[in-house]
Amino acid sequence: MNARLDNSVIRACQNGDKAAYAKLVERHYKGVFALCLGMLGNVHDAEDAAQEAMLKGFLRIRKLKKYDQFDWWILRIAKNICIDFIRRQKRIRASGVKESRLTDHQNSDHDELEQALRQLPRELRVPLTMFYFDGKNAKIIAEKLNISHSGACQKIRQARRQLHEWLTERTK
Repeated sequence: MNARLDNSVIRACQNGDKAAYAKLVERHYKGVFALCLGMLGNVHDAEDAAQEAMLKGFLRIRKLKKYDQFDWWILRIAKNICIDFIRRQKRIRASGVKESRLTDHQNSDHDELEQALRQLPRELRVPLTMFYFDGKNAKIIAEKLNISHSGACQKIRQARRQLHEWLTERTK
């Protein structure tokens, strides 16, 4: 789907076509999820945040004026949802309430990777997840995060190096 087709789908959504929004979700969900995973460092929370972002996008699609900026718009919604989630988590921790999580597969490789991702600082985790989970190149990552191209490359390399060190330490 190209930008011109996105524009016609957005127009249809704004005119009340609910089925058309499914096409936008199909096209943009992966990028939204990658951003959420990068910010939250947890697959389950990222899925929840990504779904919430797509739902908010659906509810607010009539407010979108520049159709060609849907990608940026939906990512901004997702980023704000993640920031709110992080703030809530900080308040919960500050109030002394312990966070409890039930997982079906505590010791799987998936959990180790998720734990390793959480160890990374957000400024490294976001570019890394955009690169690997969303398939974005360093130029696009730099544009979306408002950093230089070399800065994006450096953050991806640094994140990869830290992940490698952490994961190889765990296997020793």
